[in-house]
Amino acid sequence: MGVDWTALEEAIRVTALRHAAEVIAGHPDQDFYAIALHGVSTEESETIAMPLLALNSVQALERDRLTESREQLVERGEDTDEPADYEDRPDAEGDGSLEPETVTLEEDSLLISDSEDEDDEPEDDEDSDGEDLDDVLASLEADLEEDDAESFYSDKWEPSDWHWSSIDLCEDPAATLWSDAMTGLAAREGWEPTIKRYYHTLVAVARSLREELNERTKVDLVAYVADEEHAEKLLQLCLTDKQLSTYFPQLSALSEGA
Repeated sequence: MGVDWTALEEAIRVTALRHAAEVIAGHPDQDFYAIALHGVSTEESETIAMPLLALNSVQALERDRLTESREQLVERGEDTDEPADYEDRPDAEGDGSLEPETVTLEEDSLLISDSEDEDDEPEDDEDSDGEDLDDVLASLEADLEEDDAESFYSDKWEPSDWHWSSIDLCEDPAATLWSDAMTGLAAREGWEPTIKRYYHTLVAVARSLREELNERTKVDLVAYVADEEHAEKLLQLCLTDKQLSTYFPQLSALSEGA
């Protein structure tokens, strides 16, 4: 049994478009920034699975990051208010900023005295806010983490971490039929050419979803196929040149230099 790749592309596209449109329409207060097809491994296995659909919004990302931050505070034994359930919140806009407070170190703020007189008391600093060194270092570490928060290898671009992360595109028996057809083709003609053809199909679907859904979202929608091992190449294939330069400038530079 062969694989009708054109029919498979259309089946995935139509189903993904329907599910994504339903999620976006059902959450008009959300700014959806990304949609991804994921869950298809390029490593050889017994079967070739159908992809999962994932979406995420700016508000959902902020909410999940805030929840994680509060959980970390609880682990350290610090008091924090329990966040309200996201789905029950009428104002899931995430008013609170998750950006770490900027810490400015003045030139003379950290001085190590070489005086041998241990009885000398440090002069009072009227501008001191009472932060100890551990607090300052923790804030600096948070700033560094914030610098990496927008990289591809972060929760912002990892579909399995998103609020809508595992939407099945094909239910049995359709999923089984497509999976069996691709698995059988891989057994006859080889895993690598089959999975490459399959990923070519998924990239085409991602591009189509971006074109069809961009008009329904409030912000520029980034649509791509996610696979950690081939992340950079897939982004270059799925995104527009403008999106690459905006969201992944390092990849854009590599593309221009190729």
